[in-house]
Amino acid sequence: MNSLRFITLFLCIIICNSLVSHSSGLVSAKITDGWIKRDQELIFGLQINLEKDWKTYWRLPGKTGLRPTFNFNSSENILAAEIMWPTPIIFGEADLWSIGYTDSVLLPIKVTPIDILKPLKLSVKADIGICDDVCVLQTLDISYSAKPNLNRTNQKIMAAILSSPINSNELSLELPKCIINDGELTLKLNKKNLDIGLKSISLFVIEVGNSVFFVNSKRSRILDDHVFVSTAEGTDSELPTVISRDRIRTTIIGPNQSLEFFGCSS
Repeated sequence: MNSLRFITLFLCIIICNSLVSHSSGLVSAKITDGWIKRDQELIFGLQINLEKDWKTYWRLPGKTGLRPTFNFNSSENILAAEIMWPTPIIFGEADLWSIGYTDSVLLPIKVTPIDILKPLKLSVKADIGICDDVCVLQTLDISYSAKPNLNRTNQKIMAAILSSPINSNELSLELPKCIINDGELTLKLNKKNLDIGLKSISLFVIEVGNSVFFVNSKRSRILDDHVFVSTAEGTDSELPTVISRDRIRTTIIGPNQSLEFFGCSS
């Protein structure tokens, strides 16, 4: 009788654990091989696969959602590691919208080794939010060992990199002009510059210090070949007392592509 109870309990534990894993929405997560760039940086990829219709979030999740965090401190022979975020999509309506990815996402990781000639271990500890009808904070703890002979370009990682925001400097685009007045920041952007990088615009994301403003493109104004975007039209946040123009980061998100400006002129 006791043996039967033990077997029943054992089976219950297996089934319950299986159900918990299934309900979490996460199917798998792994680090994939990459290659060595000419500047001695290494490229890897973090592949996250979710159940159908589940979503996870961009580096800034929007008005709702959970902001992801990444820690590479347990890595070996690595000086620095950085996530290269592909262009996200915007989902939800009205006040319940967020920014991220559905079903699966491949996040490129740019790695600077201490010694390019020695093996390294890339360790990623991350807390990511994944959501469907409910939201779950999922912890990832993944390690990957690599030898210093990576030379085969991974096409999937390359596609994800090409989907990341275009740095305006690469296109020699004019920086937006910053207009600061009565606790509001307005960006004046050359419309021709935006047309070069993007076919259409969905959202402006303006980062000023620790303050983040999300401005729907419908709340921007076009006047004399310029686009005006004001933090007053964004989500609830306050401008810092001291604003450093060269540290203002503006990400303009469109379908399948995005454009990024670092800094603004006076």
